[in-house]
Amino acid sequence: MNFTTPLALLFLLVLPYFVWLGRPRKTAVRRWREWTSLAIRVVILILLTLSLAGTQLVRAADELAVVFLVDASDSISPDQATQAEEFVRAAVETMTPADQTAVILFGANALVERPMSGLAELAPVTTVPQRLHTDLAEAIRLGLALFPTGSARRLVILSDGAATIGDTQKAAQLAAATGVEISYVPLSRSSGDAEALLTNVNAPTRIVQGDTFRIEVTAESNADTPATLRVLAGGSIVYEEGVQLRRGVNNYAVRLRATEQEFARYRVQLTPIDDTFYQNNELAAFTEIVGPPRVLLVANDGTIADDGTPLPDESPQIRLALEATGLQVDRIRPSDLPAGLAELSNYATVVLINVNAKNLSPRKMDVLQSYVRDLGGGLVVVGGPTSYGMGGYFGTTLEETLPVEMQIKDQERFPSVSMVIVIDRSGSMGVQEGSLTKIQLAAEGAVRVVELLNDFDEITVIPV
Repeated sequence: MNFTTPLALLFLLVLPYFVWLGRPRKTAVRRWREWTSLAIRVVILILLTLSLAGTQLVRAADELAVVFLVDASDSISPDQATQAEEFVRAAVETMTPADQTAVILFGANALVERPMSGLAELAPVTTVPQRLHTDLAEAIRLGLALFPTGSARRLVILSDGAATIGDTQKAAQLAAATGVEISYVPLSRSSGDAEALLTNVNAPTRIVQGDTFRIEVTAESNADTPATLRVLAGGSIVYEEGVQLRRGVNNYAVRLRATEQEFARYRVQLTPIDDTFYQNNELAAFTEIVGPPRVLLVANDGTIADDGTPLPDESPQIRLALEATGLQVDRIRPSDLPAGLAELSNYATVVLINVNAKNLSPRKMDVLQSYVRDLGGGLVVVGGPTSYGMGGYFGTTLEETLPVEMQIKDQERFPSVSMVIVIDRSGSMGVQEGSLTKIQLAAEGAVRVVELLNDFDEITVIPV
């Protein structure tokens, strides 16, 4: 008898108390009836306690169910595969008539080669799982699902032990918790087999077009052997050199030049003269090749504003200075500033030259903030008579982005203001202007005015 929760058996310690509490009284007329009632209660308490403890009756079984888990991944050589098949075939032939066997082949996935059967012979193996990885955990879970009830259960694993994906330990613990025995048959490999593999390839994530950079390659070998190290980009060979692999870890640095603006994928291949598994001889790395840094100048174009204010172009000297350093410079008007991150991400820096906030929509200022905060772009704001505090930056996301405040907090330097706002509330103010009425626009304007006031200012709103 087994218990899944043996601590629940402690409830039996209180059983004498219940017997004492429910014992028949000496003055009872029909004491046998009370004794019978007490016995039934005690039996019920014992059964409840055994139920909470997870009582299990274990009996010996003459039948045995075995599931063979055979590794068929790329790390298994043809000799090892033959060794595994011969082992399974010999084991199946020695089974008694009451025993049953099943066979599962596994790689990146697990497939049933032979369902649970009592046949004493094994048909030729035809199942081919995905060989790129080794997921022993999935094979164990699939094997548990094949076991019949009422039989002794055993999992036999035939593998080189190199599981690459899946939680093998958790799957094995699940099998042990359900009473399944796990046996392991290692598939030995000839010690004389030469093996070389690439273990790591590192390339810079972002480089500038025309720069020279390095790809760092790490390879391992269990023997001294010559090999060819090759790097391909876009299907073309950009580097090829013969190398001498030494036993152990080998490090190489491949120098390349970024020629074109692109998101490049570099495939590194190692071709030894003598090798066992070719599947581990290639790795890839990715690099973004960008052009020379581009700067976006946002400045007025020398025209006249709607209110008659001249908007001089103050960007020529700054543009000449930037271009003299080799930077690519684009110039646009404030109204043409992109309202999306995709367009701004093409620039390393955005320069605002005496730009008024009224020429930048709230959406554009939000995008500028995200460009600086999330993409790491540069932002330079050149002051002037229509920028910063005088340009309406106060209370905007542009002010939050800049390391300066637009409000003068010294009351002695900033005189107090007394303001009266008169709002027309006649019937004509109910006329629709776009999506809002005129009275709504007037109320919004009053709110914006209040937001600009200091603590020592005064304001009165008079509706007429």
